[in-house]
Order: sequence, then structure tokens, then C-alpha cells
Amino acid sequence: MPGQFHGSPDLAQIRAELTRLQTENGRLRRLLQLRPGEDVPPGATQTGIFDAPPGAVDNDSPSEKKIAFYRALFAARNDVNAVRWENNRTGRSGWMPAVRGGWRKGADRRDYRALTDEVIRRHLTGELEIGVYPLLDGDRCWWLAADFDGRTAMLDALAYVKAARAVGASVALEVSRSGVGAHAWLSSPHPFRRPRPANRHRTASRYVTHRPAPHLRAARQEPSPMRSRACLHR
Repeated sequence: MPGQFHGSPDLAQIRAELTRLQTENGRLRRLLQLRPGEDVPPGATQTGIFDAPPGAVDNDSPSEKKIAFYRALFAARNDVNAVRWENNRTGRSGWMPAVRGGWRKGADRRDYRALTDEVIRRHLTGELEIGVYPLLDGDRCWWLAADFDGRTAMLDALAYVKAARAVGASVALEVSRSGVGAHAWLSSPHPFRRPRPANRHRTASRYVTHRPAPHLRAARQEPSPMRSRACLHR
């Protein structure tokens, strides 16, 4: 299998693998239509989204700062959050509002579990797997999630990120749970000031998709703030 060595690789094997990787990088650059300088790792200008309070956070930061950072990045409704469900018999899965005490017979389905600091702490430590509801009263939100599926999902998502950064938008990328899709999280250049109307986020995403780089029309996504289903943040 390419990229794997059996035993200790000799110099010829290493050179052959280097050539293969350089060829693959060239192919991806052509697919993404990258100009010189666009294929380098993001510099400090791409981390501007972290300049707002509570500032940069790392593994050694206290829990309180990590929770504040999570709330700043994924600002959403605080009165409810979501829990993931799976049906082993049917193979179906999805998200639903979390209720106090968990879902059980006779439970009050409107007694939602609030998005407290303790819930976020348990999510960040792996004790819980939660989702958030980003759409606020007045159809406003802080950010937008774009979902990419299909065989070219990652290429489409990378092209989306490239176009977003070209117009100064803050965007983050992750691989989906399945491993074959991708999600892009799009925020305005100053996402921590106030929530914006959801249709403005949608308009911004369409601009990113079409105006700066028309070839991105192949991207298969429906970028919209999620009203009735939760966004997963790991």
C-alpha cells in the first residue's frame, strides 16, 4: 500500500515516496486552482478569530478559559442543547433535545437541559457528546455550518475554505463523523460582537461559493444555520 514501508526503508524507497507525495500535492493544487503562495500552511492572520476574549487557549489552559472559548466559538442557545441517539436495530441515528434526567417513559419532553458550563465541561472531557442549537430569537445566529458530502466532499470543502479566506471570512474545517464528508464553520471577521440575521450568513456563504471563484459551483452543500437539528462540535 502506498505510504507504508515494510521493515526499514532504504533511501530509494524514501525518495520514491517523496516523489509520489510531491506528485499528489501537485495534482491537488491543480484541482483547487491554487496560485503561488496559496498552498502554504495558514499563518498568524488565519488565527485572528481567537483574538477576542478569552484569547488563545491550549491544553494547559484552565477549564474555565476552555469553556469560555467554546462558548465564544460556538455561541448558541443556552436554554437547550442536543443529545445524539442511535437505534442499533434499524441503524438509524440523529439528534434530539436533551431533557433533565434523560429520556424515559413519562419524562417531561419540554424540561430541556440547559447548556451550562458543567455540560460543556463534560463534553470537552468526553463524558458527554452534545450538540447546540445556533438559531436565536429573530432568526439570528453567530455562525453558519456548511456540509459537504460525496466523493469530492473534501476537495469541495477545501475550495470553500480557500474562497472564504480570500474574502477575509473566518472559516474552520473538520472531517465528518463518517470520514468521507466535511463541515466548514463560517463566521464573520468579527464573530464575537453580536449575532447577525441568518439570511446574511447564507448570503455570505453564497458569495464565498460563487463570486470569488465560480468553479466552486460544484460544491454540494446547503449552507444554512440549522433550525431543527443540532450541530455537533467535538
